[in-house]
Amino acid sequence: MNIDLYKQLFCDIDNFKIKGLGPKGLVALKTLGIDSAFKLLYDFPRYYEDRTNFKKIDELIDGEVATVKGKVLRVQLLATKNYKKIFKAYIFDGTSVLESVWFQMPYLRNSIKKDMEIILTGKATREARFKMVNPEYSFSVSEFPILPVYSLCKGLNQTARRKISKGALEFAKFFKEIIPINIMNKYKIISREEALKEIHFPTNNAMLEKAKRRFAIEELLLLQFLILRRKINLSNIKGKSYDLEDNRDLVKNYLNRLPFKLTSAQKRVITEIHREISQGKIVNRLIQGDVGCGKSVVAFVLMLYMVSNKFQAALMAPTEVLAEQHFLNIKDECEKLKINVGILTGSQTKKEKEKILSSLSNGEIDIIIGTHALIYDKVIFKNLGLIIIDEQHKFGVNQRKVLRDKGIISNLIAMSATPIPRSLALTIYGDLDISIIDELPPGRKEVETKVISLSNLQKMFDKVKVSLDKGEQCYIVTPLIEDSEKIEASSAETIYSDLKEHTFQNYKLGLLHGRISSQEKESVISKFNNNEIQILVSTTVIEVGVNVPNATTMIIFNADRFGLSQLHQLRGRIGRGSKKSYCYLINPSSRESRRLSILEKTQDGFAIAEEDLKIRNAGEILGTKQSGVSDLYFVDLLKDVKAVKLARDEAIAFLSKECLSSELEFELFKRFEEKSAMN
Repeated sequence: MNIDLYKQLFCDIDNFKIKGLGPKGLVALKTLGIDSAFKLLYDFPRYYEDRTNFKKIDELIDGEVATVKGKVLRVQLLATKNYKKIFKAYIFDGTSVLESVWFQMPYLRNSIKKDMEIILTGKATREARFKMVNPEYSFSVSEFPILPVYSLCKGLNQTARRKISKGALEFAKFFKEIIPINIMNKYKIISREEALKEIHFPTNNAMLEKAKRRFAIEELLLLQFLILRRKINLSNIKGKSYDLEDNRDLVKNYLNRLPFKLTSAQKRVITEIHREISQGKIVNRLIQGDVGCGKSVVAFVLMLYMVSNKFQAALMAPTEVLAEQHFLNIKDECEKLKINVGILTGSQTKKEKEKILSSLSNGEIDIIIGTHALIYDKVIFKNLGLIIIDEQHKFGVNQRKVLRDKGIISNLIAMSATPIPRSLALTIYGDLDISIIDELPPGRKEVETKVISLSNLQKMFDKVKVSLDKGEQCYIVTPLIEDSEKIEASSAETIYSDLKEHTFQNYKLGLLHGRISSQEKESVISKFNNNEIQILVSTTVIEVGVNVPNATTMIIFNADRFGLSQLHQLRGRIGRGSKKSYCYLINPSSRESRRLSILEKTQDGFAIAEEDLKIRNAGEILGTKQSGVSDLYFVDLLKDVKAVKLARDEAIAFLSKECLSSELEFELFKRFEEKSAMN
């Protein structure tokens, strides 16, 4: 097929004359985000109405959409006080009577008459008897007995939407087959054209299942092609091979002064990454590890190694609080080692930024810590050799690429303290090699976690006061900065004021959230570090990076508003010292008690992530920034692990023998990368 003709399917829908699609329908489709023939045919039905499966009227369930078949007992045409017409028909199927009502459709009296056999499909509601309002009707099973039900908007009803889909199917034959023919034959997959027809207007349930299976395999294969192609492309980037002196002086200096020994897991990860870099290979790796496993130390060791070998290193964090915490954690060490470290964030003054930018470009700064500000065009490095991205899941694929393109040799290490099952990690981060730090430093104590109801708040506060009187410290976390009319949840500002004036009036409190200035944040964190603040009231800006071993208590208000993995992250801020630590989850909703109780039972971040994925889904956990994941329609990445692995194996086998066609390259971009770029 001509690639230009193929591209038209993904371009403006105005280029196609589709039966049943007029100007009003076109406006409605574009409101739904459907602006191409591809999006129209890949806007699959939400569910189906099976009009071959009739339900008995006396078996109907209140609120369900069902199809019934019966005889018309009587009809009525009524008028309201406002002279609006109501047409009613009473249907009997041998078990009970159903009242069907149509508003402003008086012409139905010419179609629906007493003693006729009729088929109705609609939502059944229970009043004096079962009732359907504005149901669809027919007098025989239609050409398509299993009817699609689509998402709609103002100006578009199901009948019109079905006509548009039916008209669009004439273009199905122009869609190139994108599943390799050997895979189609091996797994008996129906063609793309046939699958498009069956997914919209199934011949029967068996063919509908074949269509769903085909599209599940298609989306998995495409995702794997995309990920593996990125991985292959990385092996061809500029500076694939380079020479290093393998100088380790700074690393030895730093490790010799550490008051603790690295764990075996930390040593293993450092060794495998050092081996790749020292051999002149480009590193492209994800380091996963539970909270408190020591990823930051590993990152600093690797940055020191690059600085020893005359390269710059950069660490990008998702928030200013986390960037500042990283900066403060290594600032003193860098001074002792006589290397220059800087920080670049969006809230700095123009003068501060210009000074940093100048020092980066001329090579005066060895290590730079920053937020998204690092990817701006004005940021130029003299010899960037290593990029560390903290909390990797909060950045998009293209943000990684922009920063990587600023490097001389583009080594990239992404870190994530949000554990995800390995099978899922291979799919989401398949372009990265994976290292796991599966060991906590010795002496880390288990945090006792309790779900607390509102009625037990005072008892909890009394226990907190006992720990504060011993010189220990406490975090209090809330989901909001300030009160909201739309969300029923405690805010940081309200809780701070209330606790300061009443419950903890004799203690020193501090407030931290994303809207205060960079200087204020640094001051609050510094005071909390020095125990000048006993209670830190904060939003989730302290989720990662803040390390105060003397903090032994964490209270999380409205815990029901957080995911399990996020709660586990927050809990990871305590239990870092030698004293017993407690995490209290304030739960105003009795419905959430069972979900939150998982945190009472385990400290294993990977086990918690599994539960979180079961309760929510991969898209919610990882966010839309991870290219392609939120586009998956038929595949559950957690439940379909075998299918994911199968698709990956087949994609690897195909790419080892053949390249992707220009049409498939184009479709990959339109379906996944273009959406990722927008995020």
